Amino acid sequence: MKASSQWVRRAFLWSGAGATAAAMIVAGSSAQAAHTSPHASPSHSRVAADQTGPGYPQPGGIYKPFTNCPLLNPLLRESTGGDPVGCVAGEADAGSIKIGNITTKITHPVIAQFGIWDPVNAAPSPFTGGILPPPNGLAAQLVNSPELVPGGLLKALGCPSSKRGVERLCREAKRLGGKYLRVFAMAQSAGPITNFELTTWTQPLKFKLMNPLLGSYCYIGSNDNPVAVNPVLSGNLTVKLDPNPKLHPKTGVIAVKKAVATDTTFTAPGVTGCGPGGSANIAIDEAIDTSVGLPSASGSNSLTLEGTFYLGICSASENQARILLSAFKASAGKQASQEAGRRLSFADLRDWRSWFR
Repeated sequence: MKASSQWVRRAFLWSGAGATAAAMIVAGSSAQAAHTSPHASPSHSRVAADQTGPGYPQPGGIYKPFTNCPLLNPLLRESTGGDPVGCVAGEADAGSIKIGNITTKITHPVIAQFGIWDPVNAAPSPFTGGILPPPNGLAAQLVNSPELVPGGLLKALGCPSSKRGVERLCREAKRLGGKYLRVFAMAQSAGPITNFELTTWTQPLKFKLMNPLLGSYCYIGSNDNPVAVNPVLSGNLTVKLDPNPKLHPKTGVIAVKKAVATDTTFTAPGVTGCGPGGSANIAIDEAIDTSVGLPSASGSNSLTLEGTFYLGICSASENQARILLSAFKASAGKQASQEAGRRLSFADLRDWRSWFR
């Protein structure tokens, strides 16, 4: 069994990953999605869920953010050998992403919730278990909204154009107006998170460009050729312990407030699949690449995400998931504590025992 301090380094990574991923995190395998309890998807404006769907009532107190954690997932509940288990909840509500010469602001909350686990007798390597999605699967793990791309379709296509197919699309957009002039972008996962360190990780992404004239398969990046961001996390850390430590030992919540995740090193490939379909898409793809400045090299792109993120954790000697579930149920209907909580440094995360003193 690996040391608990190693687990904590891994566990907090997910708290941080919640931070950015927030932007875009959707990872995991079909085996990890085995929990089948139905419930409503979270709201796009706040972390929310059906009160009974996750297997527990809406929590309160320090556990209020954790409305959609897979605490009944058999994989999470089998983590009984002394390594902690936990729930991650995060909301990024500000920031921006620049790809090529287009900067898009984050104006809608990006919500992420999931569980973290380790198999019994797991080897001491980062995130052996990985993450577990909410009860109704990966679709509920990330809730975000499309963001408006400045300049719209005419700028994206470089209108007017000397290429016949592109100019035809320019004129069609002008004629129809309204939604045909606007372009929205929405980030999606293009693969699992890798390269975990204490405050950094790699997240492969793809960005869907949304406009009726661009079709349903217009993307910057793909599963095979993603936009691989490598965020670095900073923020203010505090810990609050469960109000009933005898019933819920070594259980509490770490909050990362004023969290900022940034990356200016990632590259971005060109677009694919944009347009009415078939060979006609080639000219549209090339026009967008030329106008937006794609592919774009490291240093030409940037990501900044700002928000608040939480890690609910239990590191008791056994039955961690059951204890955490009991703590959630006991907190239902209670008001959030107004206490500031005890401050932590990132160095403190290396010693989980310091959390519960």
